[in-house]
Amino acid sequence: MPFYNALLKHLILPIGDVVFGGTYLKHLKTWREYDHKSESELLSIQKENLSAILDYAKNHVPYYKQSNATDLSEFPILTKSILRDSYNELISDDYKIENLDKHYSSGSSGIQSFTFMTKDHTFFLRALQTHWWQWSGYNIGDNLLQFGISQKRSFLKKLKDVFYKCTYVKAFGLSESELKETLVKISKKKRLFIAGYPSVINQLSKVAIQENIKPDISGVICFGDKLFESYRGNIHTAFSNNISLVDTYGCAEGLLMACKHELDYYSIMSPHVYLEIVDDLGNPVKDGDMGHVLVTCLTNKAMPLIRYKLGDLAIKLPKENYPKNRTLNYPLLQKVIGRETDIVKTNKGITLNVHSFTGVLEYYQSIKQYKIIQNNLESIIIEYIVDEKYSFDDSVLIDVKNKLNTLTHNCLNINFKKVLKIKPTKSGKPQIIESNLKPK
Repeated sequence: MPFYNALLKHLILPIGDVVFGGTYLKHLKTWREYDHKSESELLSIQKENLSAILDYAKNHVPYYKQSNATDLSEFPILTKSILRDSYNELISDDYKIENLDKHYSSGSSGIQSFTFMTKDHTFFLRALQTHWWQWSGYNIGDNLLQFGISQKRSFLKKLKDVFYKCTYVKAFGLSESELKETLVKISKKKRLFIAGYPSVINQLSKVAIQENIKPDISGVICFGDKLFESYRGNIHTAFSNNISLVDTYGCAEGLLMACKHELDYYSIMSPHVYLEIVDDLGNPVKDGDMGHVLVTCLTNKAMPLIRYKLGDLAIKLPKENYPKNRTLNYPLLQKVIGRETDIVKTNKGITLNVHSFTGVLEYYQSIKQYKIIQNNLESIIIEYIVDEKYSFDDSVLIDVKNKLNTLTHNCLNINFKKVLKIKPTKSGKPQIIESNLKPK
Protein backbone atom coordinates (compact mmCIF):
# COMPACT_ATOMS: atom_id res chain seq x y z
CA MET A 1 0.00 0.00 0.00
CA PRO A 2 1.44 3.43 -0.95
CA PHE A 3 2.71 5.50 1.97
CA TYR A 4 -0.02 8.16 1.87
CA ASN A 5 -2.85 5.58 1.68
CA ALA A 6 -1.38 3.81 4.71
CA LEU A 7 -0.96 7.09 6.59
CA LEU A 8 -4.58 8.05 5.89
CA LYS A 9 -5.96 4.65 6.86
CA HIS A 10 -3.90 4.00 9.98
CA LEU A 11 -3.38 7.49 11.41
CA ILE A 12 -5.48 10.32 9.92
CA LEU A 13 -8.83 8.48 9.76
CA PRO A 14 -8.55 6.97 13.27
CA ILE A 15 -7.80 10.45 14.62
CA GLY A 16 -10.76 11.81 12.66
CA ASP A 17 -13.06 9.16 14.15
CA VAL A 18 -11.97 10.21 17.65
CA VAL A 19 -12.25 13.96 17.01
CA PHE A 20 -15.66 13.82 15.30
CA GLY A 21 -17.08 10.93 17.32
CA GLY A 22 -17.24 8.71 14.28
CA THR A 23 -17.41 4.95 13.76
CA TYR A 24 -16.47 4.95 10.08
CA LEU A 25 -13.55 2.52 10.32
CA LYS A 26 -15.47 0.12 12.55
CA HIS A 27 -18.32 -0.11 10.04
CA LEU A 28 -15.89 -0.47 7.14
CA LYS A 29 -14.40 -3.50 8.88
CA THR A 30 -17.88 -4.95 9.47
CA TRP A 31 -18.74 -4.77 5.76
CA ARG A 32 -15.50 -6.51 4.84
CA GLU A 33 -16.52 -9.29 7.21
CA TYR A 34 -19.98 -9.55 5.63
CA ASP A 35 -18.35 -10.13 2.24
CA HIS A 36 -16.90 -13.40 3.54
CA LYS A 37 -20.14 -14.73 5.03
CA SER A 38 -21.96 -17.70 3.54
CA GLU A 39 -25.44 -17.41 2.03
CA SER A 40 -27.01 -19.01 5.11
CA GLU A 41 -25.08 -16.72 7.47
CA LEU A 42 -26.19 -13.61 5.58
CA LEU A 43 -29.79 -14.83 5.53
CA SER A 44 -29.65 -15.41 9.29
CA ILE A 45 -28.26 -11.90 9.88
CA GLN A 46 -30.99 -10.37 7.72
CA LYS A 47 -33.78 -12.28 9.48
CA GLU A 48 -32.44 -11.28 12.88
CA ASN A 49 -32.12 -7.62 11.87
CA LEU A 50 -35.59 -7.61 10.29
CA SER A 51 -37.25 -9.11 13.36
CA ALA A 52 -35.43 -6.66 15.61
CA ILE A 53 -36.40 -3.54 13.63
CA LEU A 54 -40.07 -4.58 13.37
CA ASP A 55 -40.31 -5.22 17.12
CA TYR A 56 -38.51 -1.98 17.86
CA ALA A 57 -40.81 0.04 15.58
CA LYS A 58 -43.95 -1.33 17.22
CA ASN A 59 -42.62 -0.41 20.67
CA HIS A 60 -40.92 2.92 20.02
CA VAL A 61 -42.28 4.58 16.85
CA PRO A 62 -45.65 6.40 17.22
CA TYR A 63 -46.68 5.63 13.62
CA TYR A 64 -46.38 1.87 14.28
CA LYS A 65 -47.30 1.65 17.98
CA GLN A 66 -50.92 0.84 17.23
CA SER A 67 -49.98 -1.85 14.73
CA ASN A 68 -51.11 -5.41 15.32
CA ALA A 69 -48.82 -6.68 12.57
CA THR A 70 -47.10 -9.98 13.33
CA ASP A 71 -44.88 -10.07 10.25
CA LEU A 72 -43.58 -7.70 7.60
CA SER A 73 -46.38 -8.26 5.07
CA GLU A 74 -48.95 -6.92 7.57
CA PHE A 75 -47.21 -3.56 7.97
CA PRO A 76 -48.66 -0.71 5.87
CA ILE A 77 -46.79 0.46 2.79
CA LEU A 78 -44.98 3.71 3.50
CA THR A 79 -45.25 6.27 0.69
CA LYS A 80 -43.22 9.40 0.05
CA SER A 81 -46.26 11.55 0.89
CA ILE A 82 -46.66 9.85 4.27
CA LEU A 83 -42.94 10.19 4.92
CA ARG A 84 -43.12 13.91 4.15
CA ASP A 85 -46.35 14.70 6.02
CA SER A 86 -45.95 12.41 9.05
CA TYR A 87 -42.22 12.40 9.66
CA ASN A 88 -42.64 13.37 13.33
CA GLU A 89 -44.67 10.22 13.97
CA LEU A 90 -41.96 8.12 12.32
CA ILE A 91 -39.23 9.25 14.72
CA SER A 92 -38.45 6.83 17.55
CA ASP A 93 -39.30 8.04 21.08
CA ASP A 94 -35.73 7.12 22.07
CA TYR A 95 -34.37 10.09 20.09
CA LYS A 96 -34.85 13.85 19.89
CA ILE A 97 -35.23 15.07 16.34
CA GLU A 98 -32.91 18.05 16.90
CA ASN A 99 -30.05 15.65 17.68
CA LEU A 100 -30.40 13.70 14.43
CA ASP A 101 -28.84 14.16 11.00
CA LYS A 102 -31.36 15.19 8.33
CA HIS A 103 -31.07 13.73 4.81
CA TYR A 104 -33.06 15.08 1.85
CA SER A 105 -34.25 13.07 -1.12
CA SER A 106 -33.49 14.47 -4.57
CA GLY A 107 -37.18 15.08 -5.31
CA SER A 108 -36.80 13.54 -8.76
CA SER A 109 -40.09 11.66 -8.24
CA GLY A 110 -41.90 14.99 -7.83
CA ILE A 111 -42.21 14.71 -4.05
CA GLN A 112 -39.26 15.72 -1.92
CA SER A 113 -38.99 13.92 1.40
CA PHE A 114 -36.43 13.68 4.16
CA THR A 115 -35.25 11.17 6.71
CA PHE A 116 -33.48 11.40 10.03
CA MET A 117 -30.71 9.25 11.46
CA THR A 118 -28.06 9.22 14.14
CA LYS A 119 -24.53 10.36 13.43
CA ASP A 120 -23.43 6.74 13.84
CA HIS A 121 -25.80 5.63 11.08
CA THR A 122 -24.47 8.37 8.80
CA PHE A 123 -20.98 6.95 9.34
CA PHE A 124 -22.39 3.48 8.66
CA LEU A 125 -23.63 4.63 5.25
CA ARG A 126 -20.35 6.37 4.41
CA ALA A 127 -18.51 3.16 5.25
CA LEU A 128 -20.81 1.10 3.01
CA GLN A 129 -20.35 3.56 0.16
CA THR A 130 -16.56 3.40 0.55
CA HIS A 131 -16.80 -0.40 0.64
CA TRP A 132 -18.58 -0.38 -2.72
CA TRP A 133 -15.90 1.90 -4.11
CA GLN A 134 -13.27 -0.54 -2.94
CA TRP A 135 -14.93 -3.20 -5.08
CA SER A 136 -13.67 -1.15 -8.06
CA GLY A 137 -10.08 -1.44 -6.82
CA TYR A 138 -10.18 1.98 -5.13
CA ASN A 139 -8.15 2.42 -1.96
CA ILE A 140 -8.78 5.23 0.50
CA GLY A 141 -6.36 7.98 -0.47
CA ASP A 142 -6.25 7.23 -4.21
CA ASN A 143 -6.79 10.18 -6.55
CA LEU A 144 -10.52 10.73 -7.02
CA LEU A 145 -12.74 12.80 -9.32
CA GLN A 146 -16.23 13.05 -7.84
CA PHE A 147 -19.28 14.53 -9.52
CA GLY A 148 -22.00 15.64 -7.10
CA ILE A 149 -25.04 17.87 -6.69
CA SER A 150 -23.85 19.66 -3.53
CA GLN A 151 -22.54 23.05 -4.69
CA LYS A 152 -21.76 24.34 -1.20
CA ARG A 153 -19.16 22.12 0.42
CA SER A 154 -19.27 22.27 4.23
CA PHE A 155 -16.04 22.53 6.21
CA LEU A 156 -16.07 18.79 6.92
CA LYS A 157 -16.67 17.95 3.27
CA LYS A 158 -13.87 20.28 2.15
CA LEU A 159 -11.62 18.62 4.73
CA LYS A 160 -12.64 15.23 3.36
CA ASP A 161 -11.85 16.38 -0.19
CA VAL A 162 -8.33 17.38 0.88
CA PHE A 163 -7.49 14.19 2.76
CA TYR A 164 -9.14 11.93 0.20
CA LYS A 165 -7.33 13.71 -2.67
CA CYS A 166 -10.74 14.38 -4.21
CA THR A 167 -11.43 16.79 -7.06
CA TYR A 168 -15.10 17.67 -6.58
CA VAL A 169 -17.04 18.94 -9.62
CA LYS A 170 -20.71 19.87 -10.04
CA ALA A 171 -22.66 17.06 -11.67
CA PHE A 172 -25.00 18.84 -14.06
CA GLY A 173 -25.04 21.79 -16.41
CA LEU A 174 -21.42 21.34 -17.47
CA SER A 175 -20.44 22.66 -20.90
CA GLU A 176 -18.07 20.79 -23.22
CA SER A 177 -15.36 23.34 -22.44
CA GLU A 178 -15.78 22.76 -18.69
CA LEU A 179 -15.59 19.01 -19.20
CA LYS A 180 -12.44 19.47 -21.29
CA GLU A 181 -10.90 21.60 -18.51
CA THR A 182 -11.73 18.83 -16.03
CA LEU A 183 -10.09 16.22 -18.27
CA VAL A 184 -6.94 18.31 -18.65
CA LYS A 185 -6.80 18.79 -14.89
CA ILE A 186 -7.15 15.11 -14.02
CA SER A 187 -4.73 14.07 -16.76
CA LYS A 188 -1.95 15.28 -14.47
CA LYS A 189 -2.88 12.65 -11.87
CA LYS A 190 -1.94 8.96 -11.77
CA ARG A 191 -4.25 6.04 -10.94
CA LEU A 192 -7.41 8.11 -10.68
CA PHE A 193 -10.92 6.90 -9.95
CA ILE A 194 -14.13 8.61 -11.07
CA ALA A 195 -17.30 8.54 -8.97
CA GLY A 196 -20.63 10.11 -9.82
CA TYR A 197 -23.70 10.17 -12.04
CA PRO A 198 -23.42 7.93 -15.14
CA SER A 199 -24.97 10.63 -17.32
CA VAL A 200 -22.23 13.17 -16.59
CA ILE A 201 -19.45 10.54 -16.69
CA ASN A 202 -20.81 9.59 -20.12
CA GLN A 203 -20.55 13.22 -21.24
CA LEU A 204 -16.99 13.37 -19.89
CA SER A 205 -16.18 10.20 -21.83
CA LYS A 206 -17.56 11.61 -25.08
CA VAL A 207 -15.45 14.77 -24.71
CA ALA A 208 -12.39 12.62 -23.90
CA ILE A 209 -12.96 10.65 -27.13
CA GLN A 210 -13.61 13.78 -29.17
CA GLU A 211 -10.53 15.63 -27.85
CA ASN A 212 -8.35 12.50 -27.70
CA ILE A 213 -7.53 13.11 -24.04
CA LYS A 214 -6.52 9.94 -22.21
CA PRO A 215 -6.26 10.36 -18.43
CA ASP A 216 -4.97 7.49 -16.29
CA ILE A 217 -8.31 6.09 -15.05
CA SER A 218 -8.26 2.92 -12.93
CA GLY A 219 -11.95 2.61 -12.10
CA VAL A 220 -15.39 4.22 -12.33
CA ILE A 221 -18.11 4.09 -9.67
CA CYS A 222 -21.65 5.03 -10.80
CA PHE A 223 -24.49 6.23 -8.61
CA GLY A 224 -27.52 8.51 -8.74
CA ASP A 225 -29.00 7.64 -12.14
CA LYS A 226 -28.95 4.89 -14.78
CA LEU A 227 -25.87 3.35 -16.34
CA PHE A 228 -27.04 2.57 -19.87
CA GLU A 229 -25.13 0.22 -22.16
CA SER A 230 -24.27 3.14 -24.44
CA TYR A 231 -22.76 4.97 -21.44
CA ARG A 232 -20.79 1.85 -20.52
CA GLY A 233 -19.47 1.62 -24.07
CA ASN A 234 -18.39 5.26 -24.15
CA ILE A 235 -16.66 4.96 -20.76
CA HIS A 236 -14.68 1.92 -21.87
CA THR A 237 -13.82 3.50 -25.22
CA ALA A 238 -12.57 6.67 -23.52
CA PHE A 239 -10.72 5.18 -20.58
CA SER A 240 -9.87 1.55 -21.56
CA ASN A 241 -11.77 -1.73 -21.64
CA ASN A 242 -9.78 -2.92 -18.64
CA ILE A 243 -11.02 -0.38 -16.09
CA SER A 244 -13.28 -1.58 -13.30
CA LEU A 245 -16.82 -0.24 -13.65
CA VAL A 246 -19.08 -0.47 -10.58
CA ASP A 247 -22.81 0.30 -10.78
CA THR A 248 -24.73 1.00 -7.55
CA TYR A 249 -28.38 1.29 -6.51
CA GLY A 250 -29.38 3.54 -3.63
CA CYS A 251 -31.40 6.61 -2.72
CA ALA A 252 -30.85 9.85 -0.84
CA GLU A 253 -33.14 8.77 2.00
CA GLY A 254 -30.20 6.88 3.48
CA LEU A 255 -30.61 3.54 1.72
CA LEU A 256 -27.69 1.95 -0.12
CA MET A 257 -29.45 -1.09 -1.44
CA ALA A 258 -27.41 -2.97 -4.02
CA CYS A 259 -24.25 -2.91 -6.09
CA LYS A 260 -22.85 -4.79 -9.08
CA HIS A 261 -19.58 -6.61 -8.45
CA GLU A 262 -18.06 -9.09 -10.90
CA LEU A 263 -21.54 -10.23 -12.02
CA ASP A 264 -24.10 -8.55 -14.26
CA TYR A 265 -26.50 -8.60 -11.29
CA TYR A 266 -26.82 -6.40 -8.21
CA SER A 267 -25.79 -7.79 -4.83
CA ILE A 268 -28.42 -6.73 -2.28
CA MET A 269 -26.94 -5.45 0.98
CA SER A 270 -29.07 -7.81 3.05
CA PRO A 271 -27.67 -6.91 6.51
CA HIS A 272 -28.80 -3.31 5.80
CA VAL A 273 -32.03 -3.68 3.78
CA TYR A 274 -34.84 -6.10 3.02
CA LEU A 275 -36.33 -5.71 -0.47
CA GLU A 276 -39.80 -6.77 -1.62
CA ILE A 277 -40.98 -6.67 -5.24
CA VAL A 278 -44.76 -6.27 -5.44
CA ASP A 279 -47.52 -5.65 -8.00
CA ASP A 280 -49.81 -2.62 -8.21
CA LEU A 281 -51.91 -3.96 -5.32
CA GLY A 282 -48.94 -4.62 -3.04
CA ASN A 283 -48.91 -8.39 -3.56
CA PRO A 284 -45.52 -10.09 -4.04
CA VAL A 285 -44.58 -11.00 -7.60
CA LYS A 286 -42.55 -14.10 -8.38
CA ASP A 287 -38.81 -13.73 -8.84
CA GLY A 288 -38.06 -12.90 -12.46
CA ASP A 289 -41.12 -10.63 -12.81
CA MET A 290 -41.01 -6.84 -12.69
CA GLY A 291 -42.67 -5.02 -9.81
CA HIS A 292 -42.55 -2.06 -7.45
CA VAL A 293 -39.69 -1.91 -4.95
CA LEU A 294 -40.55 -1.83 -1.25
CA VAL A 295 -37.53 -1.42 0.99
CA THR A 296 -37.26 -1.92 4.74
CA CYS A 297 -34.20 -0.41 6.39
CA LEU A 298 -32.77 -2.76 9.01
CA THR A 299 -30.21 -0.41 10.51
CA ASN A 300 -31.82 2.99 11.24
CA LYS A 301 -33.61 2.85 14.59
CA ALA A 302 -34.01 6.61 14.86
CA MET A 303 -36.46 6.60 11.93
CA PRO A 304 -37.30 3.08 10.79
CA LEU A 305 -38.48 2.97 7.18
CA ILE A 306 -40.68 -0.10 6.80
CA ARG A 307 -41.99 -1.17 3.38
CA TYR A 308 -41.01 2.19 1.93
CA LYS A 309 -42.24 2.55 -1.65
CA LEU A 310 -39.39 4.23 -3.49
CA GLY A 311 -41.22 4.65 -6.77
CA ASP A 312 -38.78 2.27 -8.49
CA LEU A 313 -39.34 -0.84 -10.57
CA ALA A 314 -37.01 -3.84 -10.38
CA ILE A 315 -36.71 -7.60 -10.91
CA LYS A 316 -35.28 -10.14 -8.47
CA LEU A 317 -33.14 -12.89 -9.97
CA PRO A 318 -34.77 -16.34 -9.57
CA LYS A 319 -32.71 -18.54 -7.23
CA GLU A 320 -32.30 -21.22 -9.88
CA ASN A 321 -30.46 -18.67 -12.04
CA TYR A 322 -27.92 -17.69 -9.38
CA PRO A 323 -24.37 -18.14 -10.74
CA LYS A 324 -22.37 -20.97 -9.21
CA ASN A 325 -19.08 -20.28 -7.44
CA ARG A 326 -19.81 -16.56 -7.02
CA THR A 327 -17.46 -14.51 -4.84
CA LEU A 328 -20.18 -12.82 -2.77
CA ASN A 329 -23.21 -14.56 -1.27
CA TYR A 330 -25.68 -11.68 -1.00
CA PRO A 331 -29.13 -12.12 -2.63
CA LEU A 332 -29.32 -10.79 -6.19
CA LEU A 333 -31.38 -8.29 -8.14
CA GLN A 334 -31.60 -9.19 -11.82
CA LYS A 335 -32.31 -5.66 -13.00
CA VAL A 336 -33.22 -2.21 -11.74
CA ILE A 337 -35.66 -0.78 -14.28
CA GLY A 338 -35.87 2.68 -12.76
CA ARG A 339 -38.72 4.88 -11.65
CA GLU A 340 -42.37 3.94 -12.14
CA THR A 341 -42.59 7.05 -14.33
CA ASP A 342 -39.72 5.72 -16.48
CA ILE A 343 -42.05 3.58 -18.56
CA VAL A 344 -44.37 4.30 -21.48
CA LYS A 345 -47.72 2.52 -21.42
CA THR A 346 -50.07 1.76 -24.31
CA ASN A 347 -53.77 0.92 -24.68
CA LYS A 348 -52.75 -2.59 -25.82
CA GLY A 349 -50.99 -3.36 -22.53
CA ILE A 350 -47.51 -3.10 -24.08
CA THR A 351 -45.03 -1.19 -21.94
CA LEU A 352 -41.69 0.31 -22.94
CA ASN A 353 -39.01 1.14 -20.37
CA VAL A 354 -36.08 3.53 -20.75
CA HIS A 355 -33.91 0.79 -22.22
CA SER A 356 -36.43 0.28 -25.04
CA PHE A 357 -35.71 3.80 -26.26
CA THR A 358 -31.97 3.87 -25.58
CA GLY A 359 -31.68 0.60 -27.49
CA VAL A 360 -33.02 2.38 -30.58
CA LEU A 361 -31.83 5.97 -30.30
CA GLU A 362 -28.27 5.33 -29.15
CA TYR A 363 -27.34 4.37 -32.73
CA TYR A 364 -28.17 7.81 -34.11
CA GLN A 365 -25.26 10.12 -33.37
CA SER A 366 -27.00 13.06 -35.01
CA ILE A 367 -29.47 13.10 -32.10
CA LYS A 368 -27.53 14.65 -29.23
CA GLN A 369 -30.21 14.39 -26.52
CA TYR A 370 -33.82 13.34 -26.35
CA LYS A 371 -36.78 13.05 -24.01
CA ILE A 372 -39.99 11.05 -24.33
CA ILE A 373 -43.17 12.71 -23.05
CA GLN A 374 -46.42 10.77 -22.60
CA ASN A 375 -49.68 12.58 -21.83
CA ASN A 376 -52.11 9.81 -22.88
CA LEU A 377 -52.11 6.12 -23.80
CA GLU A 378 -52.45 6.81 -27.51
CA SER A 379 -49.36 8.92 -28.22
CA ILE A 380 -45.91 10.13 -27.21
CA ILE A 381 -43.84 13.20 -28.05
CA ILE A 382 -40.11 12.79 -28.58
CA GLU A 383 -38.23 16.02 -27.96
CA TYR A 384 -34.79 15.95 -29.54
CA ILE A 385 -31.70 18.11 -29.92
CA VAL A 386 -29.65 17.78 -33.11
CA ASP A 387 -25.88 17.43 -32.89
CA GLU A 388 -24.62 19.84 -35.54
CA LYS A 389 -21.40 17.84 -35.97
CA TYR A 390 -23.35 15.12 -37.79
CA SER A 391 -25.62 15.17 -40.82
CA PHE A 392 -29.31 15.03 -40.01
CA ASP A 393 -32.51 14.85 -42.04
CA ASP A 394 -36.04 13.51 -41.73
CA SER A 395 -34.93 10.01 -42.70
CA VAL A 396 -33.44 9.65 -39.22
CA LEU A 397 -36.82 10.34 -37.57
CA ILE A 398 -38.61 8.00 -40.00
CA ASP A 399 -36.15 5.23 -39.16
CA VAL A 400 -36.54 5.78 -35.41
CA LYS A 401 -40.32 5.82 -35.75
CA ASN A 402 -40.38 2.57 -37.72
CA LYS A 403 -38.27 0.78 -35.13
CA LEU A 404 -40.42 2.02 -32.24
CA ASN A 405 -43.59 1.05 -34.15
CA THR A 406 -42.22 -2.48 -34.41
CA LEU A 407 -41.76 -2.59 -30.62
CA THR A 408 -45.28 -1.27 -29.95
CA HIS A 409 -47.07 -3.10 -32.78
CA ASN A 410 -48.09 0.30 -34.19
CA CYS A 411 -50.32 1.14 -31.23
CA LEU A 412 -48.67 4.52 -30.46
CA ASN A 413 -48.84 7.75 -32.38
CA ILE A 414 -45.22 8.95 -32.32
CA ASN A 415 -44.60 12.68 -32.76
CA PHE A 416 -41.23 14.47 -32.88
CA LYS A 417 -40.40 17.96 -31.64
CA LYS A 418 -37.06 19.61 -32.35
CA VAL A 419 -35.90 21.74 -29.41
CA LEU A 420 -32.79 23.70 -28.43
CA LYS A 421 -32.84 22.68 -24.75
CA ILE A 422 -34.32 19.86 -22.67
CA LYS A 423 -35.10 20.78 -19.10
CA PRO A 424 -33.73 18.49 -16.36
CA THR A 425 -35.77 17.49 -13.32
CA LYS A 426 -35.90 19.75 -10.26
CA SER A 427 -33.03 17.75 -8.77
CA GLY A 428 -30.88 18.56 -11.80
CA LYS A 429 -30.86 14.98 -13.05
CA PRO A 430 -31.59 14.33 -16.72
CA GLN A 431 -34.86 12.52 -17.39
CA ILE A 432 -35.45 10.40 -20.48
CA ILE A 433 -39.15 9.60 -19.92
CA GLU A 434 -41.70 12.05 -18.55
CA SER A 435 -44.96 10.28 -17.88
CA ASN A 436 -47.94 12.51 -17.19
CA LEU A 437 -50.45 9.67 -17.01
CA LYS A 438 -52.64 9.76 -13.94
CA PRO A 439 -51.94 6.81 -11.61
CA LYS A 440 -54.81 4.36 -11.29
